[in-house]
Amino acid sequence: MNRDALVKETKRLLELVANNTTTMADAVMSLDVQEYIDPERFDLERQALFRNYPQFVGPSCTLPNPGDYFAFDDTGIPILVVRNGEGLLKAFVNSCSHRGAPINECASGQAKKGRMFSCPYHGWSYDLDGKLIGIPFQEGFEGMDRESLGLRELQVEEKYGFIFVMPNPDLRFEIDDVLSGMEARLEGNGLENHYYLGAKKVETAFNWKLNMDTFQEFYHFESLHPESIGQMAHSNVSTFHTFGRNHAMGSATLTIDELRQIPEAQWDPREYTSYVNYIFPNTVIFAVADHFQTWRVYPVSPDTSVVYHSMYLPNAPQSDEERAQREEYFQLINDVAVAEDYSLVDKITRGLHSGLDRKVLFGRNEPGVQNMHRQISEVLGLTTPG
Repeated sequence: MNRDALVKETKRLLELVANNTTTMADAVMSLDVQEYIDPERFDLERQALFRNYPQFVGPSCTLPNPGDYFAFDDTGIPILVVRNGEGLLKAFVNSCSHRGAPINECASGQAKKGRMFSCPYHGWSYDLDGKLIGIPFQEGFEGMDRESLGLRELQVEEKYGFIFVMPNPDLRFEIDDVLSGMEARLEGNGLENHYYLGAKKVETAFNWKLNMDTFQEFYHFESLHPESIGQMAHSNVSTFHTFGRNHAMGSATLTIDELRQIPEAQWDPREYTSYVNYIFPNTVIFAVADHFQTWRVYPVSPDTSVVYHSMYLPNAPQSDEERAQREEYFQLINDVAVAEDYSLVDKITRGLHSGLDRKVLFGRNEPGVQNMHRQISEVLGLTTPG
């Protein structure tokens, strides 16, 4: 957001704090417990939301230089995204044309010599545009059309600092339709030029939507995080805005009332606010005062999921001491999620599998959770939750 938008958002948060309230949905929403545990529903979600819907890969600064690549296979289709020699992004099915082995050896890094990939199985090599450029013992493959043996290309789009890829090679998308104005919300947060500190992978023993639910409301801060987040931000206070299938929520620090004594022209809104930006269907970009984080959640089975937590800084750490401090903070945030959020959700999962006929409720003060489930049902072509 630009400064005018940040100031407007901050004023709204001050108003909500003063009135001890939050942005409200029109009504309470109820979900049948089967929406979390039904295997058939899970299969529909994997196909419609993760194979046939454009996926947010990360911000542009994840891949700043030619030869930088990023790979993941959590959508069910192995994906490789790389910045080519001209600075453009390319995306491919991460599968060698010979025997199908993944052609990268790490989840992210630099291509060999900054210009090629070599399959670890038999050494077939490809350039950054996916063209097959080398076959060891070529005599064994005489008569093969090398031009047709390049990597299978996927649609990838980069705009406003966002990178999206379509896992299904037979489908297309328009990035502006996917974002629906969300780019203005993250303007100025450094998606194009921040420093990628790294990522942490957490495997969780519950449905991916239960995982995502934890990010979509601030109602739980005081109860679940009394000694961590509850010491920093107001509980159950949030702005809420929708952008197509996406949404954004603003949170107020406990010190936000200090701004009432400061002339507006001297405000630094990001010191007193933070923002959860939901990218449908499975990503949150968390923007705070001096950095941003991404949380990407993928389904593994009806009762398991995986989370990738990444952190991006305004600049690369200038010393070993600074890097250690940043890494320590990164680990702290991750540990809070694991120890407080995920441990409780694990217990929720056991209750959902009790066999009792019950509903899961989302209050009017939880519009973010409501919107996520409403959008998921619409994409699946199912009845919208009520």
